[in-house]
Amino acid sequence: MSQSEAPMFGLMDLVRAAFSLPLFSLFLAAVIVGAILIFASRPQLALRQAQPGTAEVIRSVHARYRVERLVLAITAILVIVVFAVENVLRGYVVNLGELLPWWRFATAIVVAALGLGIVAAIEVRGVTPSEIPVVSGARRTWTSFGPRVGLIGGVVALVAIVATSIAAGLAAYVDSRGDSAWLEIPIPNEEAIDPVRVHFYGWTYGVPVLICAALLAAAVWGVLHANASRPYIRPETVAAERDARRGVARDAVRIATAGMLLGLAGAWRLIASAGTTSGLVIDGKNDGAPYEVIWRYAELATAVGWAAPALEVLAFALLVLVAVRLRVPQVPAEAEAAVADVEVAR
Repeated sequence: MSQSEAPMFGLMDLVRAAFSLPLFSLFLAAVIVGAILIFASRPQLALRQAQPGTAEVIRSVHARYRVERLVLAITAILVIVVFAVENVLRGYVVNLGELLPWWRFATAIVVAALGLGIVAAIEVRGVTPSEIPVVSGARRTWTSFGPRVGLIGGVVALVAIVATSIAAGLAAYVDSRGDSAWLEIPIPNEEAIDPVRVHFYGWTYGVPVLICAALLAAAVWGVLHANASRPYIRPETVAAERDARRGVARDAVRIATAGMLLGLAGAWRLIASAGTTSGLVIDGKNDGAPYEVIWRYAELATAVGWAAPALEVLAFALLVLVAVRLRVPQVPAEAEAAVADVEVAR
C-alpha cells in the first residue's frame, strides 16, 4: 500500500465510523438546520413570511394557538432527547437487550405518538364558539391544512416501515423459544454444518413497531382532524388562523414523519449488520479456510445500511425545525404601529 493510499483508507474508516452513530446524524442535522435558519432570516424572506392582520388579530390568534404550538415544540425536543438518552444508555452504560428489546426501534415513535395525542386532546377540549360566526363555503377535512408534500412523505415513511417489518419478519428465523429475532444463513454446499444465525429485525421487533406506528398514525390524524374542524374566532381572523392551522398541521406531520424515520433507520441498521456476514471459520474444518456465508439479500442489506444515516439526518432536521418554534413569535412592529396610529386617530 502506498503512502498516498493510507490516509484515504483512514478517512473512509473515520467517515464510516461517524455515520454508524445516530448522534452524529443529530449533529449533522443541527448544522443543516442552522444554515437553513440563517438563510431564512434574510430580510426579504422574513418580510414575505410576515403574518397578515393587525396586531390585535395576531395577538388573538397567538393566544388561541400558543399552547398547542408550545406542546408541539416540546414534543420535538423530547423525541430528540429521549432517543439520544436511550441510544447512549443502551450502547455505553447498561445492557438493555433483554428488557423490552423492541424499544430501541419504537422510542421515537412512542414519544411522538404521546406528544401528538396530548396536542389532539388540547384541540378538542379547547374548542370555543366563535365570537362572531364565520360562514365558510368550503368543507374542511383533516387534509385541509395539512402540507401536501409532508403528508405524502409521512405516508411513504409509514408504508416503508410497514413493508420493512413484514418483509424482515418473513425472512427471520424463529428459535425454540419462539423468538423471531434471528437470521439464518446456510453455508452453501455444506448441509452437515449448522447455518449461521445472527441477530436480526424479525417479528419480535416488527410487531411492536407496527402497533406503535398505528398509534402514531391515529394520533396525527386526530391532530389534523381537530385542527381543521374547530370554528374560527371571527371573520377578520380567518386569514391569520389559516396560517396558524397550517403551522400546527405542518409541525404535527413533521414530528410523526421523523418518529417513523428514526424507527425505520434503526431497523435498517440492524438488517445491514445482520445481512453482511461474509465468512465462518471452524477449527479443523476446510483446512482452516473460512466458509463463505452470504445472505441472498446481502446487497439490499448493504444499501439500506448506507441509507439509514440519511433517514436519521432527515428525521432530526424535521424535529429541530419544529423545536426552534419554542420561542414565542413577536407581533410585527408594522402591526403595532398601525394599531397605535388608529388609537391616536380616535
